[in-house]
Amino acid sequence: MLTTDDIDRLSSDARVEAIARRQIVPLDGAMLAVVMHGYFRIFRNAAFVRDVTLGLATCGDVLAPGVAFGVGAAETGAEALSPGHVLLLAPDAWERHAALDPGLNVRLAASVGRRIARLQKKLEQLSRAGVEARVASTLLELADDHGTPTAAGVRLDLPLSQEDLARLSGTTRETCSSIVADFARRDFVRGGRLRGLIVLDPAGLRALAAAAI
Repeated sequence: MLTTDDIDRLSSDARVEAIARRQIVPLDGAMLAVVMHGYFRIFRNAAFVRDVTLGLATCGDVLAPGVAFGVGAAETGAEALSPGHVLLLAPDAWERHAALDPGLNVRLAASVGRRIARLQKKLEQLSRAGVEARVASTLLELADDHGTPTAAGVRLDLPLSQEDLARLSGTTRETCSSIVADFARRDFVRGGRLRGLIVLDPAGLRALAAAAI
């Protein structure tokens, strides 16, 4: 993940684009896209289904990191789950900045490695795990990445809908809503929406996510 200082420096050679909620940022071109703020669902088109969700990106994430290394984008696009802004940067501009600050590529490579590890886990879950395990795993990832520790548990204040959580978990909104309601009855979480939801029992969710793998 890039730092705010990285983003400030890159912006001198980039175009800032405002993105509305549900707008798609195409990632199959020749530009890098860096999230300045907002939340984006990264996806790839696939045969027989509308698309496959690869992960969630927010401030400091590069949406098409392969472009920086000349291998093109593995992602098809990114759907804005909230209003946001992205920096659009040409590969040669990235190279100029990376030559001045080699740590830029190190931070990008670390982010890519983390994303690949999560994608491998997601693919394994899609092939072997039940939907309950996938929702539990997604909630844990969101809590780890975006949660705020409180006395009651880890609080999520994300501007995401139940549909967004379902897409991130690889299921339908109706099924996801039913599972989250069941988690609440079992005191794993409190609340039904991602804005204000509290993860009360991370260990319980972790056990559910691990049991099916």
